[in-house]
Amino acid sequence: MNVDIVIIGAGITGLTSAYLLKKSGYKVAVLEKHTVGGGTTGRTTGKVTSQHNLVYDDLKKRLGVEVAQIYAQANQAAVELVASIVKQEKIDCEWQRQDNYVYTDDPEAIELLKQEAKTATALGLPASFEKTTPLPFKTLASVKFSGQSKINSQKYLLGLAKYVNGNGSYVFENSTVKRIRGGKACYVKTKKAKVHAKQIIIASNVPTFPLLARGTYCLFEYPVESYIVAGITTKKLDGMYISPDKNNYSILPAEIDGVRHILIGGEGHFSGFRFNRKKKFQKLADYAEKHLGVTKITHKWSDRDYLGYDGIPLVGPLYPWSKNVFVATAFKKWGLSNGTAAAMILKDLALRENNRWSSTYYPHRPRLITSIPRVVLENIKGNR
Repeated sequence: MNVDIVIIGAGITGLTSAYLLKKSGYKVAVLEKHTVGGGTTGRTTGKVTSQHNLVYDDLKKRLGVEVAQIYAQANQAAVELVASIVKQEKIDCEWQRQDNYVYTDDPEAIELLKQEAKTATALGLPASFEKTTPLPFKTLASVKFSGQSKINSQKYLLGLAKYVNGNGSYVFENSTVKRIRGGKACYVKTKKAKVHAKQIIIASNVPTFPLLARGTYCLFEYPVESYIVAGITTKKLDGMYISPDKNNYSILPAEIDGVRHILIGGEGHFSGFRFNRKKKFQKLADYAEKHLGVTKITHKWSDRDYLGYDGIPLVGPLYPWSKNVFVATAFKKWGLSNGTAAAMILKDLALRENNRWSSTYYPHRPRLITSIPRVVLENIKGNR
C-alpha cells in the first residue's frame, strides 16, 4: 500500500494529525495497535483546556516569557480547534463550554494563585483570580480560565476516525507495528502488511521502534501513574477543577449512561515507586463521598502519562537528522490540548511549512537533560 503519510497511533495526536493532513489534500494511513482510543486518550477525563494546574508562572520563571507565551498560545489554539472540528464535522461527543478552575483551601497558596492569574492574563489567556468557586465546599481562592471545554474523548476520536477513513485514506485497527524505516523510501511494516509513504508520524507515547529511539526518548521524558474514580452524585455541578494542594484533586462532572457522575483524579506518582493501588482508589472515593456527595463508585482506572523533563511536550523530528520521520510525546497529563497542539505542529512540519511553536517543542533541546535533577528531586520529595 502507498500513501503520502503513515501515522502510528489512533489517539488524539495521531487522528488529529490525520484529519488536518487529509484536509490539506494528503492521503494518510493510521495504524493502531489496539482500537481507536484504546490508548491514553480514551482514558482521559475529557478536559480540553489551556489551564494545566499552576504552570504558566513556573514556565515563565524557569524557561522565560517566550516559552510560556508559546505554550499558552498553542494550548488555547488547541481548545478552539477542537471546538471548530466538533462543529464542522458535527461530531456527537458531548462537547460543552465550561470554565476551568485551579482551587485551593491552603492559605499559603493564595499568593501563588494570584501570581498565576496575573502571569496567565499577561500571556493573553482568559484568566482571572477568584475568591470563590461553584464547588459545594469551602475554598479560599482560585484561578479561573473562562470558556474552556469538555468532551467525551472516545466519541470525539471515533468522529475523527470516521472522517479520516475513506477516499484513499485509512484507519487500521489491531495493526501492531513491527518495523519502521525512514529516509527517502519510508515504510512501516505490520504483521500482515507494509505501508509505503513519503513521511512517518509516530504518535504513540515513547516510540517503540526504532529501538535507538526508544532508548533516546527514555532520557527525554519520564512516566507518571495517575488514578481516577467515577461515582454517582445527586449534586448538580458545573465547571472543571484541579488543585495543587496535597489533599485535593481533579474534579470533573460528567454523565455516564445518562446518570450524573463526578470523576475524581489524583494520587499520582512517579512510575517505578511501589504503592498500594487499592488505597489510592479508596482515598479518591473517600474524598468524593465527603466533599461531593458521591453515593456509589461505579468506575475506577489508572493510566500512565509521560512528561518532558522541562515541562514542555516533545514534537518534531525523531532524531536531529530526521527529515521524514516525526514524533509527538510527553503531554504531561493534558493530552487533549497538548496532543491537539502537537498535531498542528506535525501538520506544518509534514507540509514543510513554518510553525511558530516548533522550536519550543523541538524534541532534542538540551534543557531536557539538564532538567532531570530537578524533576528527580521533586518526585522523591513528593513520594515520601
